[in-house]
Amino acid sequence: MYNLKVFKRFFISIISVFIILNWCTSCVSNSSATYNSKSEETSFSDFESITLTFAGDIMAHTNVTRMKDFSLVYDGIKDICLNDDLTFANMESPVIDSQEYENWPTFNARNEYVMAAVNSGFDVFTLANNHTNDQGLKGINATRDFFDSLKDKNVYSCGIKKNANDDYTYQLIEKNGFKILFMGVTEIYNSTNCIEWFDTTDRSEKSRKSFIEKVTQMRKEHPCDVFVLAFHCNEPEYVIDVTEKRKNYYHRLLDAGVDVIWANHPHVMQEWEVVKSLKNPHQSKLILYSVGNLISGQRSKRNYGDPSAIREYTGESFLVQLTYKKSNDIIFAEQPEFVILTNHTQGPAGAYDSLIKKLD
Repeated sequence: MYNLKVFKRFFISIISVFIILNWCTSCVSNSSATYNSKSEETSFSDFESITLTFAGDIMAHTNVTRMKDFSLVYDGIKDICLNDDLTFANMESPVIDSQEYENWPTFNARNEYVMAAVNSGFDVFTLANNHTNDQGLKGINATRDFFDSLKDKNVYSCGIKKNANDDYTYQLIEKNGFKILFMGVTEIYNSTNCIEWFDTTDRSEKSRKSFIEKVTQMRKEHPCDVFVLAFHCNEPEYVIDVTEKRKNYYHRLLDAGVDVIWANHPHVMQEWEVVKSLKNPHQSKLILYSVGNLISGQRSKRNYGDPSAIREYTGESFLVQLTYKKSNDIIFAEQPEFVILTNHTQGPAGAYDSLIKKLD
């Protein structure tokens, strides 16, 4: 068992520097893009609004799946997730209810594991990642069918196709007078088994140009107020730095019509970028290069002696809340708000619970 108060003092000093440094570099201008970092704030006296919350990866490591009550995992953040309008998460495991839980390298979760997140306020899931095909076609179909069964609970998902080689999946979510277009794709997969059944792209320039064309087409064919793209990137795990090549590609996706790029796979927190429009002073876009793990077992024990050791950062993440306001067809995005989280272990050795806690 770890002392959360001691860890807070230790970690907040480190993460505060991380946040400040990244905030200072988070509005990076890109002369080749349609957006830059400067804009005037705008107030609306009569508006509709919607608040979106973006979380990280829901992993199915044994330290979490052995718990008797999964609802405890989310108790520390339910007050946020149940009081926004849409909460997004990356479900990084197949879901086959008829099979036992499986740990890395080929995960499996059961329905109750997902429902704990749903009942805690999570209602938008991306299913496209490098673990989508861990259980083959059986897992792909079971995962899709289970999430499809949650539609009557206003739970949305995309990333897995109904038929092999179908076009990219998507959701057009209507709420609070807003239309939110949502897509989820992965650049990386652990095997090529059944990849025609979920939404993929790759790092080649040819593939990236093709995907940019698809994004442009999606925006034109599905008029929306906000276009959210979940992007499981083919980048090294546990690395905090973001390459310029990756930044440039994401800016091209913004130019193609995406408003929020919510990326994952590194399993650690990376920088973010608020990008303002050159043409429209009211409009801004957001790039989250990696939000980190929402819940996982990749850091089984904290290394106080070497906090920069590999995987040390896998136990922290943040929730990112973004509020949009709309008046007379003008849409304004407020500055995002960040809530820093840690994976906290509580209970006797060998029987502890893995919980998400806010570092406040």
